[in-house]
Amino acid sequence: MTFAIMIVTFGVMYYYMSISKKSDFKVRTLPAMLAIPEAVGRAAEMGKPVFWTPGIGGGLNDATQGPQILASISILQYLTEECVKAGVRLDAFCPLPDALPLVEETMRTAYLSQGKPEEFDIESITFISGQSAYLSGVLGYFQRERPASNILMGGFYYESVVIGEAGNAIEAMQIGGTNNTHQMPFLVATCDYMLLAEELFAAGASVSGDPEMVGSIKGEDMVKLLLVAMTTVGFLLGAAGITVIADLLGV
Repeated sequence: MTFAIMIVTFGVMYYYMSISKKSDFKVRTLPAMLAIPEAVGRAAEMGKPVFWTPGIGGGLNDATQGPQILASISILQYLTEECVKAGVRLDAFCPLPDALPLVEETMRTAYLSQGKPEEFDIESITFISGQSAYLSGVLGYFQRERPASNILMGGFYYESVVIGEAGNAIEAMQIGGTNNTHQMPFLVATCDYMLLAEELFAAGASVSGDPEMVGSIKGEDMVKLLLVAMTTVGFLLGAAGITVIADLLGV
């Protein structure tokens, strides 16, 4: 049954990804994404930079953390474009060596898309390996530069609460996002806006402009509906003493 569900999932995902270019799928409005222009505008008014980091949860090849990093980098392109439009400096701290080239190219492309490739400064990207060194670098940066806005989106471990509290200490506007359930409470407590769990992937797909990525979100939602329907029917049948679906699922 598990294998059958996997095949159905692949089929549904492939179907919606294949028709995504012909269909106009939309992702619902997310308050955290609407707040990004506000965060950039706040930095422009205060004459201070915007800070972005994807966390140190894991590299791109990590099955659970990699997709979060890619979603965060998709949002980084949108964030960079907004900063370029407003004339705001964006400082990125990336502790992941395999993601560093992608971060650099994403920011460079964003400047190019806004017609200002000469303004891109490679020095605005800081690489610090190791969790303790990374945190020390971020906290030192906060005290020196005191960014107006703090964007924390990606795979986080305990650095989420440390960076979040440091941002609150300098009164920065903070927008967080992660799929790591053990870190969500800390980001919810310290951030003004939050992308919870799968909202991070939906936001990344939405701002990327890639129809196949948006189609995959649609396919994922349809699979969820199918599983919920199967569970509901199985529950009702089970209450009537019919255990066909429960037997198939092995519960």
